[in-house]
Amino acid sequence: MHVLVGETAVQDHSEHLPRQDVTTTTTTMQGKSLDRLIADLSTPNRYQICLLILLGLNYIPLVFNHVIMAFFKYTPPHQCGVSTPIPSSNLSSYKNLTVLQEWKGKCSSELYLETGENITVKCQAGQWKYSPLHGENSIVSEWDLVCEDQGLAGLATTVYFAGVMAGGLLFGFLSDLVGRRPVLLLTLFLPAGLGLGMAFAPTFLVFVLLRFLQGVLMQGLQTSTYVLAMEFFMPEQRPMVAAVIECFWGATVMVLPGLAFALPNWRHLQVAISLPPVLLLFYLCIIPESLRWLLLKRRMVEARRLVEKVASFNGIPVPEAVWGVVSKEADKYGQLSEQKFHFVHLFRTPRLRRRTLLLFYIWLTITTGYYGLTFSIVSLPGNKYVNFFISGAVEFVHYALSMWIMKRFGRKKPLLVCFIAAGLCCIVAAAIPKGTGKHEQLKHVSTAFAIVGRFFMGGLFSIIFVYTTELYPTVIRNIGMGACLFWARLGGVIAPQINQLGAGSVVLVPILVFGCMMLLGGALLLLLPETHRHKLPDVIADVEEGEEAHRVVLEEDPLATQELVIQNGSVKTSQEEEVEEEVEENEHVA
Repeated sequence: MHVLVGETAVQDHSEHLPRQDVTTTTTTMQGKSLDRLIADLSTPNRYQICLLILLGLNYIPLVFNHVIMAFFKYTPPHQCGVSTPIPSSNLSSYKNLTVLQEWKGKCSSELYLETGENITVKCQAGQWKYSPLHGENSIVSEWDLVCEDQGLAGLATTVYFAGVMAGGLLFGFLSDLVGRRPVLLLTLFLPAGLGLGMAFAPTFLVFVLLRFLQGVLMQGLQTSTYVLAMEFFMPEQRPMVAAVIECFWGATVMVLPGLAFALPNWRHLQVAISLPPVLLLFYLCIIPESLRWLLLKRRMVEARRLVEKVASFNGIPVPEAVWGVVSKEADKYGQLSEQKFHFVHLFRTPRLRRRTLLLFYIWLTITTGYYGLTFSIVSLPGNKYVNFFISGAVEFVHYALSMWIMKRFGRKKPLLVCFIAAGLCCIVAAAIPKGTGKHEQLKHVSTAFAIVGRFFMGGLFSIIFVYTTELYPTVIRNIGMGACLFWARLGGVIAPQINQLGAGSVVLVPILVFGCMMLLGGALLLLLPETHRHKLPDVIADVEEGEEAHRVVLEEDPLATQELVIQNGSVKTSQEEEVEEEVEENEHVA
């Protein structure tokens, strides 16, 4: 008996929908046998767990570079002092006069001269006096990025994330072309040299250019690390993999404020965050290439060697029967070109177009709020190091709980709660007046609400990756995810500029903007379907048929196949049936 799911939808839709041809079918077939091979190699999965931990360490330099500007661009209290000497460029007629008194402001000084005249003089380079609370030397105090140049510190962060955007486009392509391992090693070790060069940057311009290049490489490291980790695990295990990797992110955020406190000079701190990759030189001998990529490129000798290595480490025999099926399919179908899908397919049909546009805004909102609040948390009332540590700790807790939350409550409900809670916390934090007098005791309440808001933003990050991959059909899942990540990086670009808004206002304007964006994101989320315990769509027609067509038949069906076979009271996919038949045939021959 056969239960056909989604096949009718493919036949009923008009010709503008991409159709599933023999190549798509054979690719799915090969994917099933490969998943079977990976499953057999994962019992037990000591090798995969050790690899995941090693790959998680890659997030240490990644996180350091992503959020370090929160400390680099710290603006200490400062005053302008110009009375000795009076600048002769615009005050030549007063240069020999005695200054009786000087009133020092942040950006200018008011001079009272012996003639009885009062003049206002703008500060020039080298005339600011800084009074850091903990002896910090930031790029702001070193290059006088205050007053008219105060936006340059935020611009450095914007340029960095522009590099991250460029790196996503470059290394996504290179990772598919030359492999995950070469890209990973290049983007892990090259930034160490760049980072050391940055510590000795003679000018702000050189610093910004090096930060841009660092951003390009950091995105390559994140992409190759994330993809390599996912490709060594079964689809149903990938939410767990994502949660573990995000825990490394949260833990690194917690470590950074302690490091910044111990090294208040930004140049020393830059050297410290550049050194971790040096400790990972053993990766050259340990980190493997992706098995999936090797098979896709028909590099069978290397793939076989890797299978033997994993089996030996896990203490199990090589699954020869399944390997026979995989190698035969790779040889048979390796030269077939798959049906081509492009970015425009994200907008070809009404429901898919709606999902894409909504996800673009949602990703933009999450990253804008996350990075905006991360960079501004050190400027909120209270000890900036303690504030940053607490915000990282609550973020880590949410990452650690994300697996349980998604299994218990699904994807959409937790996302909605996080959007609303983060938005309200940010609005309350922004609305509490800052200043002295009767508002003095409220300043720490504002900081507390901001930290709680960041907790919920961490929750958004921990779920949105899984939710996005489940909303897109298999044939364009990678394209859709890549497009969403592009908008995510745009959020990192604009967040520092939003943080420049409302300077001097009693209301924290940037945090208010983040809160409003979050509430709008929650409202738009209501237009998207729940994906928990629903079959994942394989082709675009599955999305157009609607949510009910994808209601799950199995308790868990992470592979999201389109044709199910009910046999002896159990449910299997037709592709799984054919793979098992080939495996049994190979075992019989052996």
